[in-house]
Amino acid sequence: MSILVFGKDGQVGKALQIQLAGQNDVIFLGREECDLANTQNLKKTIEHHNPHIIINASAYTAVDKAQTEKELAFKINEKVPRIMAEHIAQVSGTLIHYSTDYVFDDTKSVPESYLETDPAGPIESLGIYGQSKLAGEEAIQKICQKNPSANFYILRTSWVYGDGNNFIKTMLRLATEREQLKVVCDQWGVPTSAHWLAHLALLFFRNPATSGIYHAVPHGRTNWYELAVFAIEAAKRFGQSFQLETKNIVAIPATEYPLTAPRPYNSLLNNNKLERFMASLPYPQIIPHWDEEVLQYVEHLVSSVKQQK
Repeated sequence: MSILVFGKDGQVGKALQIQLAGQNDVIFLGREECDLANTQNLKKTIEHHNPHIIINASAYTAVDKAQTEKELAFKINEKVPRIMAEHIAQVSGTLIHYSTDYVFDDTKSVPESYLETDPAGPIESLGIYGQSKLAGEEAIQKICQKNPSANFYILRTSWVYGDGNNFIKTMLRLATEREQLKVVCDQWGVPTSAHWLAHLALLFFRNPATSGIYHAVPHGRTNWYELAVFAIEAAKRFGQSFQLETKNIVAIPATEYPLTAPRPYNSLLNNNKLERFMASLPYPQIIPHWDEEVLQYVEHLVSSVKQQK
């Protein structure tokens, strides 16, 4: 049973390398091994390895840049998953694909959360990134559903952090450089660990469930301002010193921090479906709360800084 993992150099991809370290017949591919912008090369790569399981942790994620690189964004986020799904449908295999909260556009108000069955879009209101990720989801479902023996799991998630650039790392760095920070307080979501997302991939291909979309986020909710305060205060407790005092973190509306592409104000995803799956496992597991995961992550970051010194 061969496994092909795309996006090995991203946050989730790096976590998958750790999670699958003891797994036989797994191949990790990054941009150097397979340039996804070259779809013919992608097809040849898949044909060569002939995997029974594909985990797609790759994506075009430059949200603002996508507004001017629509063709490339759709090629990576829609055409690439389509090609992967075509192979999985042929071999009756399993495709695990990571997607995003950006497929929704504030049709619900906080504290309501989106169900997997809620309609995405409306498409005209989404940025190019959201449009392209939604198109990828639709392509996978359309192709894999033609073969009931093929399994597909689309894991929608939000606010990912891990080994790479992310909001938490940025806040901790800025707290060492500045005496004041302004952070958006009216966009809500759930911080999600790349390590946990990688673990979910293992659960799904080792414990086949009903194919479809699963909202893969921890319990709880927060906003960017609250997350910044939480991460910096946690780092202080673990012994890191900062120039910034958390009382000098200023909460601002998103309108004061304009960006090229639209961002959802409500990124809350209902994880009840995932919770039922995890409870049904031979060794049932629980979904963690976001603050528990962030606390562990910040502790690891602080410990790494101390070791470097």
